[in-house]
Amino acid sequence: MPDPEAFRAACAQFPTGVVVVTTALDGKPYGSTVNAFTSLTLEPPQVLVCLAATSRTWSAIERSGVFAVNVLASGQASTARLFASKDPDKFGCVDHVPGAVGAPLLAGTAARFECELAGTVRNNSHWMLIGRVVSLASDPSRESLLFLRGRLTG
Repeated sequence: MPDPEAFRAACAQFPTGVVVVTTALDGKPYGSTVNAFTSLTLEPPQVLVCLAATSRTWSAIERSGVFAVNVLASGQASTARLFASKDPDKFGCVDHVPGAVGAPLLAGTAARFECELAGTVRNNSHWMLIGRVVSLASDPSRESLLFLRGRLTG
């Protein structure tokens, strides 16, 4: 079995995008920074995102059945850090609007996907969420924020 630090160091060599996964439940917004996100299928359009089983965002998504994936743009590193924190007023610090499924959409992102929860798989400490994309938007003029070697770049 690989040493956990060696595993972390090897994974850090692979650049990943940075997203904020959001939802709303009973009028309260929830959101978490995630770098485990990918497209899953084209027909139907689906995405895959992973959240810690202890995440309040995951718990709210499980109950609401909807979520949005906000692909952060270059220059939004502070937003990534904010949504990775335990700050109780994350949404008070960023511009956002409710999307078609009710999940908050963050301003200035490179892309966004609004999803209905289509399936879940539990694996150790995380849940893998499959989202059926019901609405999307992208801004090709914006470069995506990246995470590489333990640092946000862009």
